[in-house]
Amino acid sequence: MEKDFNNTKLYNKKTGIEISKEEFGMLVQENPNLSLEKEVDEAGNVIKYLYDPNNLNSYEKPALNAPTSAKGNFPNFKLTTIDGTQIELSKLNGKIVILRFELFATDFHFKKQEIQELDEKINALENKNVIKAIVIFQCPESDVRKGFDLENSNFELVANGLNYIEKYGISRFPSTVLIDQDGKLIEKYFYSEDITLKEHIKK
Repeated sequence: MEKDFNNTKLYNKKTGIEISKEEFGMLVQENPNLSLEKEVDEAGNVIKYLYDPNNLNSYEKPALNAPTSAKGNFPNFKLTTIDGTQIELSKLNGKIVILRFELFATDFHFKKQEIQELDEKINALENKNVIKAIVIFQCPESDVRKGFDLENSNFELVANGLNYIEKYGISRFPSTVLIDQDGKLIEKYFYSEDITLKEHIKK
C-alpha cells in the first residue's frame, strides 16, 4: 500500500457505498493484490479509492476514461512547482501548454536531450511567451533538483506527480501532452521530434 493510503476514502466503485475498515481487511485477506483505482482532484489529491469487484487482477490501475485518450477540453489542473509556483490550467488561456510526464530525473530513463530539443523549438518561436512548459516527475523533489541541471530551460518542474500520472492514464514514459490556447487537447506524443508548436499558435 502507498504511504498516504487512507481507508476512510474507500468506496465500492459499482455501488458507490463506502467500505468499512473491517470489510476492507476481509477483502485484502481474500485477495492481497486487490485492485484499487484513485479518484484524484485537480490539485492532485486523492478524493476516493475505488474498489472494483469486476477487476481483481492488480493493486492499482488508472481510470480507463483518461482525458489524454480523446480530444476536447482538458480537465483543469492545479500544480505546485518545486519552487512553490502555482500553475492552474484555467488561468493559462491564450497559452499553448506542454505537459511532459517523466518517471525519474536521476537515471538513464530520463530523456533529458528531448527536453533540450523542446527548449530549442520554444526558443525558435517569435513569441515564446505563448508557451507554458511543465514537466511532471513521479520522483521526489530531491531527485528532481539533483537530476534536472539544464540551464535556462523553459520548463517548470513538478515533483511527486504519481497521482497526476495515474489520473491522466499515462503508462508510457516519457509522454508529452500538448494543450491548445483554448485549453483543448491537441495530442499526446511519445517522441519529442513529432511535436510542432508554430502551427498551433493562433495568428
